[in-house]
Amino acid sequence: HFPLCMMQLLDHAKTDNHLKYNGRQQFGLFLKGIGLTLDEAIAWWRKVFVPKSGEEGFNKNYMYNIRHNYGQEGKRANYGPQSCSKIITGPAPSVGDHHGCPFRHASQDALQQMLSNSVG
Repeated sequence: HFPLCMMQLLDHAKTDNHLKYNGRQQFGLFLKGIGLTLDEAIAWWRKVFVPKSGEEGFNKNYMYNIRHNYGQEGKRANYGPQSCSKIITGPAPSVGDHHGCPFRHASQDALQQMLSNSVG
């Protein structure tokens, strides 16, 4: 029972074993907001991304950002989930991106497909 934007990101993460930066930010902060601990988030992202990136690639390319979102790296800020208004008004997805709000950024056909898939 995730919001449609998060279901879209979840589906693409599992299918592609990858999300571009804005998608990782949107979905990663959502996972944090629904209560995943840092260790649980690392385990989830590892399970999804390692098949494509390998363990070394995961540690090199994704671990810092996950830890940063939880305030364990960089300026150690406690980031919260992105609001709907931020997601709606944020950057539009380009080719290969899956972030954003489907109600704003998806074509009518793609939105109808997403809604049909979420019901069934």
